Amino acid sequence: MRNLPAKARIYILAVYLFGIEAAICSLVFKSPPTSAASWELPLFAALALLAGGKKVRLMRHKGSEDVGSMSLGFTITFMALLRLGPGAGLLVAALGTLSGCLYPRRQHLYQAAFNVSLAALESWLSGMVFLIFNGYSLIITPASSLPAASAATLTYYCINTGGVAMAIGFSTGRSPYEVWHNSFLWTAPSYFMGASVATLGLILFGHNIGVALLFGSPVAYFTYQSYAVYTARAEEKQQHIEELQLSQERLADLYLATIKSLALAIDAKDQYTHQHILRVQRYAVATAERLGMTGAELQAVTTGALLHDIGKLGVPEYVLLKPGRLTDEEFAKIKKHPEIGAAILDPVEFPWPVVPVVKHHHEKWDGTGYPDGLKGEEIPLTARVLAVADVYDALTSTRSYRSAWSHEKALEVIRQGAGSHFDPKVVDAFLEVITPLVEQMAKEGFGPLATKQAQSPAVPLASKSDEAVRDIQRASSELWALYEVAQTLSASIGLKETLDILAGKLSAIMPGTACIFMLKDGTSGRLVSKAAVGVNSAFFRGCATINGTSRSFTVARTRKTYWGPYDPDDLMLTSVEGAEWTPLNSALIVPIIHEAEALGTINLYHPMPHAFGPHDRQLLETIADRAAMAIFNGLLFDRTRSHALTDPLTGLLNLRYLHQ
Repeated sequence: MRNLPAKARIYILAVYLFGIEAAICSLVFKSPPTSAASWELPLFAALALLAGGKKVRLMRHKGSEDVGSMSLGFTITFMALLRLGPGAGLLVAALGTLSGCLYPRRQHLYQAAFNVSLAALESWLSGMVFLIFNGYSLIITPASSLPAASAATLTYYCINTGGVAMAIGFSTGRSPYEVWHNSFLWTAPSYFMGASVATLGLILFGHNIGVALLFGSPVAYFTYQSYAVYTARAEEKQQHIEELQLSQERLADLYLATIKSLALAIDAKDQYTHQHILRVQRYAVATAERLGMTGAELQAVTTGALLHDIGKLGVPEYVLLKPGRLTDEEFAKIKKHPEIGAAILDPVEFPWPVVPVVKHHHEKWDGTGYPDGLKGEEIPLTARVLAVADVYDALTSTRSYRSAWSHEKALEVIRQGAGSHFDPKVVDAFLEVITPLVEQMAKEGFGPLATKQAQSPAVPLASKSDEAVRDIQRASSELWALYEVAQTLSASIGLKETLDILAGKLSAIMPGTACIFMLKDGTSGRLVSKAAVGVNSAFFRGCATINGTSRSFTVARTRKTYWGPYDPDDLMLTSVEGAEWTPLNSALIVPIIHEAEALGTINLYHPMPHAFGPHDRQLLETIADRAAMAIFNGLLFDRTRSHALTDPLTGLLNLRYLHQ
């Protein structure tokens, strides 16, 4: 008892005192006359001692933590209360409770004392309630005794269950009401059933109740044993069913986790739609729940959102990554992905209707969608939900041919599409949930309302699966990056234009970084920043290496890549009034080499330690190698243009400059 909280100890001592007070009252209280024989009290006491340790296991209530039980002694005690009065009932209750505390498992002394005291209190008070409602008489008549017995039962139940709930609550720090509501409220019918047996027995047998108890006890005992075996088997079966249900839930969770991991791996190969499926899943599930979808339908939306673009595995990457609008032939390839996805998933025996979601999420309400041209209610509701979520995320995400639209602009498009592209009912549900949802997602660091800084990988990845997805994304980024660089180099001539576009592309490939192109200055020999974008870009524009031992200058001179911590003594930064510096922790610096000549370096910096890996190094070295020719041509073009606009003898601007 010393280990219990102070509040619990005080409460238990209070119950001790009330129990003692009830016992004293029973000694001084004069009970109404009874027709019971003198041998009936010993009989009730003996039966209570025998029945106290025999507990009837009650079927577990769903949501309850424990299996409830009820001592057979309650029926004996309640019958003694009605037959012999509160004083005798208290004695029978105390003996029965003491028997239950000693057998089959001995309780601690303070626990036994608490239970006996509580039994004394509840039996005394319920006996007095019976007398008050029964006209201060122990004569049992159906008209008056049944309401009195009901009131006494309610009193006994409230004190017994409430007293135990308070003890548990004070001992564990939980709310006593919560304990009572979850573990004892549902046991009320059992108390009233036991009290009803006792009351009806007295009404039917009257003066012969003692004889009936004496000869009926063996029958009651064998009935109890049969019931005990039945409840044990029923409890075992119920536990087995619950274990099967738990196994099914775990299997479903594992099933969904496997699908999610594979879908994320596929999704990571597309640089522009990375994490698209996770966002679409959030939007679609919220909309489905708003529409009242549950069970298999809701699970179909949850799973279908993860797999809806799996058919893009059958679409050439050059089509998915094309920066401009698609030709009719290319769009025809894109339109095949729902059918390809459905065909891929067809052999899989999903427990939910997932395949229709994947196949029909590009159908339109007016019948102009694909692949089957379904119209209105012909389109599965799950697919109609996904269609809205998919289009919204496409509009609010950056694509190779356009920037992301604002949340408000995307919602306007969704509203305009109700009744033509989308189911109006689904649009209404979507509009009700989307704004608070994307606001919550922004707090989590992703979604259309999240800032770019929040979306950048500023913290270490949470799990190995996250790292694997990142590796897949980076593995596919090399082809995409080279494609982007090729597009840039073929469309630009001047050095400044080339460097600005290349820096922007690199910043998009590696978000959250600072990207600087440092080129050798013909006059001073130092490396000077010619283009800077991303984090702290204002400080890096126009900066230069401090001396010949600076980190960047060493990379250019030795033609060896640097990959490690950020060196604050490398560059002399530009002073920018009012700008706030973001601390940097990682650096990746690669040389730009053209025909054995070092033109300069490409410098990447990141706020997170160890932000760059071997793949980043390989990718940047590949880009530097591809860009070297364009940078050299840009330098040559600028020099040629400068020579054409100046007099070779005086160095002054000539007439060509004035007429250009």
